[in-house]
Amino acid sequence: VCYPGGCAGSADSTWKGLFSLIYATATAAAAAAAAQPLEPGISLRDLSDLEPEEVERRLSKTRLELSNRRKILIKNLPPDTTNQEVHEILKDYELKYCFVDRNKGTAFVTLLNGDQAQDAIRSLHHSTVRGRLINVALQPTDSLLCLTNLPHTFTAQQFEELVRSYGNIERSFLVYSELTGHSKGYGFVEYMKKDSASRARSELLGRPMGDRLLMVQWMDVNQLSQEENLHSKCLCIDRLPLDLCDSEELTQIFSETYKPVFCQLAQDEGSPVRGFGVVEYESAEQAEAVLIEMDRTLVGGQEVRLSLCTPGTSGRSTLAALIAAQGMILSNRKGLLPEPNLAQLLTSMTNPAALQILMRPYHSGKRGGMIAINTFLHKELKVFRPEET
Repeated sequence: VCYPGGCAGSADSTWKGLFSLIYATATAAAAAAAAQPLEPGISLRDLSDLEPEEVERRLSKTRLELSNRRKILIKNLPPDTTNQEVHEILKDYELKYCFVDRNKGTAFVTLLNGDQAQDAIRSLHHSTVRGRLINVALQPTDSLLCLTNLPHTFTAQQFEELVRSYGNIERSFLVYSELTGHSKGYGFVEYMKKDSASRARSELLGRPMGDRLLMVQWMDVNQLSQEENLHSKCLCIDRLPLDLCDSEELTQIFSETYKPVFCQLAQDEGSPVRGFGVVEYESAEQAEAVLIEMDRTLVGGQEVRLSLCTPGTSGRSTLAALIAAQGMILSNRKGLLPEPNLAQLLTSMTNPAALQILMRPYHSGKRGGMIAINTFLHKELKVFRPEET
C-alpha cells in the first residue's frame, strides 16, 4: 500500500497506538451502553393474587418434577449379565436407556419416568438374579444446579429456555410459594451430563437478570429428597450501604417481624466483596414473610434487594458460598469496563481523534499510516477484502 511520498514500511508502532485509542474509545462506548438504566424490577408485594386453581397447578408441576428421577442403578449383577437380561428383569417397565458394566456387575438404566423408577426400586431391591442378591437404587447425580435471584415474574417456560441452551436436561423446575403460588425467585436444573452443568454454571453465574445478578450453585441431590427441603430459610440482602459495617445493626433491622437465628454482613478480609449480607430464620415461612415485607425498602437511605438463597444449607454456609461466588464473578471480569464488540470497535473509527491519529503519519510525511489501518482492519478485525496480487 502506497501513499504520496513513498510506500509504507513497518507499521507496528502506529497501528498499536491506533488500536489502543480505538479500543479505549469503544470500551467507553460499551460502558455507556451497559450503564443504561435497567427496567424497574417487581417485588412480590406488587404481584396480583392468583386463582386457587393456578396455585395448585404450579405446585403440582413442581412436585411432579421433584419426583421425576427416572435413572436407576442395579448393582451386584452376575459378571456375564447382558443388556437383554436386564431388559428381561425390567420387562414390566419402559426402558429408555440401558448400559451394563460387566466388570463391576452394574447396570445403568433410564426408565420412562420417576414413578416407574420408584416402583422398580420397591419391587426389585434385594431380589435375586441367578442366586445373587441385587441392589436397586436411584442413580446419584453430580449435574444438579440451583439458580437464585431470578425475577419473580419469570415463568417455567422462560426458565427452561434459559437453561436448555447448555445441554440436554433431565428435569428443571421453579419453586413456588405454597401460600401465593408466585415464584420464590429460584429454581433447579439437572443436566444429563456433568460438563453441561459446568458450562451452564460458568456462563450463567453473574448474568444480569433485570436489576439483579443471577447466582448459580451446585446442589446435593439428597437435599431434595423431601418437598419441604425445597423451601429456603435464608435471605440474601443486597445493595446495602457500603458504610454499614455492623452486623448487629443489620440484625436489629431484620428482627422487626421475626428474630433471625443468623445475620451477618459479607466481610471477607482483603477482598472487595461487600455490600450484602445473609439472614436466616427459623422457618421458610418466616423467611418468605420478611422477603415480601422488606424487599425494595430503604436501609440506611438505600433501596435494598432481597432474594431467597439456595435451600438446605445454614446461613453461615450460605454466606461463605455467596462470598466465593461474588469473588468468582469479580475475577471473571477483565476490568471495570465491559469488553467492546466488533461493531463498537468499527463505530469508534469515526471518532475525529482516532482519524487524526490515523492521518498523522501521512501529514508528517512518515511511513506507516495507511498500512497500519489496512493491517489492522484485515488481520485484527478480519474485515473481508479481495486478496492483493
